[in-house]
Parts: sequence; structure tokens; C-alpha cells
Amino acid sequence: MNKNILIVMGGGLLVAILVATLVKFGMDGGSKVIETEGKVDILVAAQDLRIGEELSDNNMKWAGWPEGSVFSGAIRRKDKDQSLSDALSGRLARNVAKDEPLMRSATIKEDKGNFVAAILKPDHRAVAISVKAESMVGGFITPGDFVDVILTYKIKFDDEDDPIAKMVINQNIDEYATETILQNVKILAIDQTSNSDDVKIKVAKTVTLEVNDLGAEKLALASEMGPLTLALRGIGDDKISAEDRAVTTDIRMTRISEQLLDEYKKVRNGEHEDAPHPSNNVRIYSGGSVDRVTTR
Repeated sequence: MNKNILIVMGGGLLVAILVATLVKFGMDGGSKVIETEGKVDILVAAQDLRIGEELSDNNMKWAGWPEGSVFSGAIRRKDKDQSLSDALSGRLARNVAKDEPLMRSATIKEDKGNFVAAILKPDHRAVAISVKAESMVGGFITPGDFVDVILTYKIKFDDEDDPIAKMVINQNIDEYATETILQNVKILAIDQTSNSDDVKIKVAKTVTLEVNDLGAEKLALASEMGPLTLALRGIGDDKISAEDRAVTTDIRMTRISEQLLDEYKKVRNGEHEDAPHPSNNVRIYSGGSVDRVTTR
């Protein structure tokens, strides 16, 4: 074989080996760069979230992210013990897809737009009621607190022809009644302030409550029936009392009427220790003389 041909073939083989080596080195080097690049945990959505939804530990998570690709606004995990709710809280100002990074700019700012409308739960309404010092715990109620709403109203009954009905009414109510119409209701705002940090202990004129549509109707009607009182609940107290419990009335509030009735029944039945005892003796008056006759 021609010597020149062998030289060309040998040179081509060397070039091919060199190219293959460079390609392999480049591929291996690239994969090593990707594998060895550091990662950090950032906050992302654990599921599809919609506008107005409140952020919680159930709908957020930490996810590994290449450190070189972390963008401005991403929320990094400071330490292993940092909780999700400490990293970000509030309600969303826009929809967020699953695994999409969460940023503070995606939450509603309390000083921008209609914050009260934005923080309302689905199917809930914001209703404002007029209050005074004695009806709002002296001004100690702040946004975020939970209260019961108590209505005091005046009752008027027409004259009852039925003696039994009249007796029942007279034994239970004179003129006034009071009852709890709503329980465990959230305070959204005091006057025009929805941030508890900005509320000082003062007497407000209005309080905005978060209620469902039925609760909104109850408040609208109750405001026309009589004064409303807010009873502040303790932190974490979400117990709901039975709605069919007896209504408190002006007679039931004290026990004097009940005690007088019991005493009357005892005297009438001769059971009271001071009750006059029946006697079989009959006095007959004749002129200035008195005769006592015992009957059977």
C-alpha cells in the first residue's frame, strides 16, 4: 500500500480519536457541573391556588432550587426549623399554579386596594354595625378577634283571651328579652382600620364583622330590633353553644318571680311552715258572748 495513503489514514484516525475524547470530556464535564451545583430551598405552591385564598402550611411547601437560578423575590429557607407560615402569610392577590414559586408581591397588601373585600372567606359577607363603649368591651376588641353577637329587644304581647297562655307569658316575660344571635364571628375592621397593630384602645363607632349570607340578614334585622352587644371570646375558644337553649328574659334573669310562685304554692297547699293551719273550730257570736263549736 502506498506510504502516503497510510500516513493520511493514520492522521485521520488520530483526529477522530482526539475529537471523540474532547466530546466525551465535554459531556462528562458538563454533567459534573450540573450535579455539583448547589441548591437552596425556596417557597412554592403545593397545589393550584386561586386569588383570595389564604396561605397555610397545607398549601405551601419547600422545594430545592439551583442556587444560581434563584431570582429576585424568591423566598429562601433561612434554616431547617423555619415553618412555612413564618416565611409567608396572608391571602393571594392572583392565581398561583402548583410548584410555582411564591413571592411576597403575590400577596394582598393591607394598605392597597379594598383589603377587607380581599380577605373575606368564600361565600362570606362584611357587615358593619353601630357600637358604643358598653357594647364592645370598652374598646378592647381589635381586628382579628372573635366575638358573639347578643341582641336585646322589647316584646309586646296582645291581651290573651286564653288564661293559660296569659299565665305562661306572665310567668316568663314582662317586657324585655335577650339572646345570642351569632357565635364565633370574626372582627374584620374597627371603624376604618383593618390592621390590629394600628388600633388603639378607643371607643369606635362601627365594627365590621365577617358573616355568611344568613348572618348578614340576621344583623340587618337585629339592628332594627334593638341594641347589639359584642361578647369577646378568648383566643382559641371556638365552642358553639346549642341554639335551642332558653332565651334570657327580664323575669327569668332573676329568680324572685320563681321563688314567689313556689312560696305561694306551698302556702296554698298548707306545706309552708308559717302557713295558717285549717281548724275545725267555729266561733258563734251572740251579743257579747262567743261560743266555740267543734265540727267534724
